[in-house]
Amino acid sequence: MSKKSYSYNTKFLVLAIVVWEAIFWGLYLLITNSLGLIIESKSEIGSNAERLLYKSPDTFWILGALIPIIGAFLYNTYRNNLSSENLPQRVAQSYLKPVSNMNSFLRYFLFRNAIIFLIIALAQPVFGKKKAAGTVEDLELVICLDISNSMNTKDISPDMSRLEISKRAIVQLINNLHGERIGICLFANNTFVQLPVTRDYSAAKMFVTDIETAMISNQGTNIDAALEISLKMFSKERTGKGIIILTDGENHEKSPDKVLVEIRKSKVQLSVLGIGTKRGGLIPKQPGRPELGYKKTATGKAVLSKLNESFIRKIASKGGGKASLSSSEFPNLSALLTQINRMKRTKIDNLEFNIKQERYQVPLLISLVFWLAYLLWSKKYVDVLDKLIQKK
Repeated sequence: MSKKSYSYNTKFLVLAIVVWEAIFWGLYLLITNSLGLIIESKSEIGSNAERLLYKSPDTFWILGALIPIIGAFLYNTYRNNLSSENLPQRVAQSYLKPVSNMNSFLRYFLFRNAIIFLIIALAQPVFGKKKAAGTVEDLELVICLDISNSMNTKDISPDMSRLEISKRAIVQLINNLHGERIGICLFANNTFVQLPVTRDYSAAKMFVTDIETAMISNQGTNIDAALEISLKMFSKERTGKGIIILTDGENHEKSPDKVLVEIRKSKVQLSVLGIGTKRGGLIPKQPGRPELGYKKTATGKAVLSKLNESFIRKIASKGGGKASLSSSEFPNLSALLTQINRMKRTKIDNLEFNIKQERYQVPLLISLVFWLAYLLWSKKYVDVLDKLIQKK
């Protein structure tokens, strides 16, 4: 047996590796492109387009492990060649086993493919659609915001009015919602719908940013009318419903007792968030221009606006809801969010959804096949091929 049978043909192995990588990735891109290959984030998984996606595309960074795998394979062949080249023929025949270039490459081939297809499976490819049954819990919320002049009072902070703090609280509330539909109603002495009930949270936050007390010229605080309009904003769908009122509690119109009874009978869930302090503060004539002075009574006395805690708790109790108070620039909404989470939600059953079909099973199965082949591989399977290569 020639000495060559104890040494690997390094050029052949390097060429075989390069050729296979080119063939493999060429075929992979060709096949996946025919399915509309897109590597995108999880947010794109709900797209209606028929294309191949990956739920965890960052997993493909693990493909870098292919470099040390190739390096280890070539280093082992190099070490073997050093050992065989430094030994006389007779010694090599006594202490070394004959090697096979084809057998060595095919073992690398099987191990490498098992790893690569495992990484593809971990990336969680999805393609096509399947129907899935499910249950949805739905809830409609109407945020009722007081924009009367008293909300311009800066008793909580010298830099922010009650209205500005209320707007901050609403944005924080919207950021903590998870699929609930939301509407916005503004009130002073008059009431109007600023945003009909929607799931468009971006639009809702944009509308909140634009809210000013000047939007209603007829000033006052008519909570009764605000609650009536809020009830009309709800859809006729069989869903859970809730009203959230943000106010300082200064009510200058008739008592809302009648509409509160209706709210309770309709099983609309009520939450009231009081914004302001008990010590109160002066009401500016024009927000942002304190040099113009503050509002005064007919007798020339400055008007002091205070948080009306008793009225806030009263309307919450009569409406079958709960009240919470805030005198902070950054309102703690944990109590309010807990109330929202506890609100009764209507379950809509027997819904069918089209969801992306997960296809990780395919590359995972291929990976297992290659791994089993690697474990069970024997040189005798390539004796014929090896003899052909040696003849060449």
